[in-house]
Amino acid sequence: MSQNVTDPLYGDEPIEVPLANAPLARVVAQIRFPEILSMQDKAFVAPFQERIRRTYPLAQSDVINTFVIGPQRMVSSTVWRYYDPQKNWRVSMSDTFLSLETTKYVSRKDFVERFGFILTQLEETINPSHIARVGVRYVDQVSLEGGESMKGMLRPEMAGIKDVVGNTKHVISEFEADTREGAVQVRWGHLPKDGTHDPDIMPAIQHPSWFLDVDSYIFRESEMMEYSAETVKSQVLALAGRAYSIFMWSVTDDFLVKYGKEQQ
Repeated sequence: MSQNVTDPLYGDEPIEVPLANAPLARVVAQIRFPEILSMQDKAFVAPFQERIRRTYPLAQSDVINTFVIGPQRMVSSTVWRYYDPQKNWRVSMSDTFLSLETTKYVSRKDFVERFGFILTQLEETINPSHIARVGVRYVDQVSLEGGESMKGMLRPEMAGIKDVVGNTKHVISEFEADTREGAVQVRWGHLPKDGTHDPDIMPAIQHPSWFLDVDSYIFRESEMMEYSAETVKSQVLALAGRAYSIFMWSVTDDFLVKYGKEQQ
């Protein structure tokens, strides 16, 4: 609705509007690749850490247990985590994925450059041969304190029934669609106090809230893509632009002004 975005799925990306107080809870970029068993070995992943540790010096490892059906068994895998000194940025890597996430997003250019650096270090050390998925996920979270509402800040298709029905506490909508670059999964809605649609990516807050979660991705499991850091970086930039198109289509100019759009 802002900037008259008429086709958020296939249309050209709107001009980026900087927001001084953008309500982003988290931004994540991730690639997934066929299992590399050697990545469970600390010695094997050490060269990767050595490449990134000046920027991400804090390291830890988590063991993730997954229950597999038929034959039923528990499978354990190690996820290597690397943080910046303030723990605002986190690199995660396992034998099937690499991701970068932040709660202190600055700009798309900055985020893509940071992820591009990580992708290059992966290519020059671990060097996966193929990838099955590339994705970028943007999660906005708006705290609605003191009876505040989203009325007037969303296009009608995104507003839902919250302001029509009245005291509705929990309303979540979702759609999946193809896009020019690949596909998107979009979830949005209203949550009650201490509510979250995904605790791993959006923390619960002590007020009712509205959220918008856009996952923009390319998925080619049956015909995997050869891994190239530069190619993936370009894909991430395009996918982030698609997520931004959906955001700008969803909100009104009142929303942009409230969260820091510069007045002309």
